[in-house]
Amino acid sequence: MEAIKHFVYVINLRTIIIGLISATATFLCGYFSLTCDMPASLIGIAVVFPLVFSINASFQRRDHALNEYGELNARLVSLYFAHKLHLSKRSEDNSPKEFRDKTLKFLKLVAEDLRDEEKSKERKAGIYNYFHDLSRQNAKFLDVGLPDMHATVCGWLDQTIRSYEILSKISEYRTPKGLRAYSKVFLNLFPIIFAPYFASFNAELEYMGYIIAVIYSFVLVMLSTIQENVENPFDNKGLDDINFEDDNRIRILSD
Repeated sequence: MEAIKHFVYVINLRTIIIGLISATATFLCGYFSLTCDMPASLIGIAVVFPLVFSINASFQRRDHALNEYGELNARLVSLYFAHKLHLSKRSEDNSPKEFRDKTLKFLKLVAEDLRDEEKSKERKAGIYNYFHDLSRQNAKFLDVGLPDMHATVCGWLDQTIRSYEILSKISEYRTPKGLRAYSKVFLNLFPIIFAPYFASFNAELEYMGYIIAVIYSFVLVMLSTIQENVENPFDNKGLDDINFEDDNRIRILSD
């Protein structure tokens, strides 16, 4: 049942519209006897290949984003334990609860920043203020005589900043815009260009041309929908987007 639910999810209004246009164009070509034979491989070269390439590139970006978000969570958890176990017992003004609350606010800012296509400068300033505060907190390891631990947590902070910047760039830069524009334009022209070819099948078997036209349209538009859903793994619109709430490891830690 879940597979059927996911299958239906990628069928939208555009799928139905393109299918209807394709069937209508096929009918008109048959009515006016405008039929011809066309190489079916042209559909694969002109539409399917660019779509599959875009889907593959989008999934690679998503997997990279998942890996970096996991790294970011891992470093933050390591920093939390370092401050809780090695610093809070030696410094009264270092509270694990305060560290956890600030980190939760930071992760919320990161999630909002990655979802926001306009990239608010104020939000980014808040993110880097957290990094500044954390760097200042790390300096307390020197005050309590733990220089080796200070070097370690500074390395973790550096890797946390690196992971955030990679996530930010994945959010800002997508798969090639020209390729996506080409796929969309050709996908909309496809029902008209191939209508004479689909109409030719009706001479062999009645209504077969309409069936083939609709099937081709549904397959191509559904592939396009999958690509659009995976294109931005942060917007919570696709089935495979990153779930910032479930993947937030700091949230499940106790003080």
